[in-house]
Amino acid sequence: MSTPSVFITGAATGIGAGLVSKLANSGWQVFAGYRSSPPESASWYKHPAVRPIQCDIASTELVHKAANLIAQATGNRLDLLINNAGCFTSGGVVEAADLNAYLQAMDINLYGPLRVIRACMPLLRHGHYPAGGKGRVINVASSSTLMTFPMAAAYTVSKQAFKTASAHLRLEMAPFEVQVTTLDPGSIATPMTDNEHKGAEQWQAIPESLRSQYRHKFIDADELMKRNTRVSAYTPEYFAEIVYRKIITKKRFRPLYLIGPGTAAMPLLQRLISLQGQENIWARLFRREHDIFSPSTGDQSILER
Repeated sequence: MSTPSVFITGAATGIGAGLVSKLANSGWQVFAGYRSSPPESASWYKHPAVRPIQCDIASTELVHKAANLIAQATGNRLDLLINNAGCFTSGGVVEAADLNAYLQAMDINLYGPLRVIRACMPLLRHGHYPAGGKGRVINVASSSTLMTFPMAAAYTVSKQAFKTASAHLRLEMAPFEVQVTTLDPGSIATPMTDNEHKGAEQWQAIPESLRSQYRHKFIDADELMKRNTRVSAYTPEYFAEIVYRKIITKKRFRPLYLIGPGTAAMPLLQRLISLQGQENIWARLFRREHDIFSPSTGDQSILER
């Protein structure tokens, strides 16, 4: 049997880099897509099973160029695509949405993976997955889509849109033996989840005239993590080990996987708790403590348990 092939976008750092190393060390031929970070600094650089390919998923031209390079190297086939590349942008608050940030989020987190799927699907249709069938697709979304995350709507909206597209792709490709799944990571220690950077971006995205009002009511991503010290992020390497064992080696892909600290309880919460109850939970998580617990706010729904 020939060596299985995989194309991983966003492979220079974080989750992508962890998956590249794991698959390369597990006998896969890995095409590691990177945008602008020099591949020389990646943990997998010079691994004999890894071929770096520049692939900015915002560029249709570069995406098709990457797919052509893979086709030439594999004889027009691809066994696994991991759509991992993405970006965080908060978009500010919805009442004063930064539409340019929304456009950027949608371009990278939705349209970018769709560009990659369009370019790679002809190769995946000719793939031979080690566990059976044609090629397969893992679309990396975010567990934040299961939350209401104040001051980060652009990111969660774009990732939710991608999850919806992924579900459609799964249903459409099933008759052609191309299995598709969506992966919602929890807290993973990556450059994109640098909470200090995200917190600063959240505040900067809010117009100055409104910023102090929101600072009085809400906490940012950095303060959220400081409050929840019991939640420790997975390393990309540990995350990759779980993804390999729970997803990549399986005979069949489930529609959705949640992997990471705190993710297991999220679907249960959505099934068992009313929308109002869920809203109360997110309010307790993201609102300032003085605002949550003070009856003087007049927001009795926040105080409901």
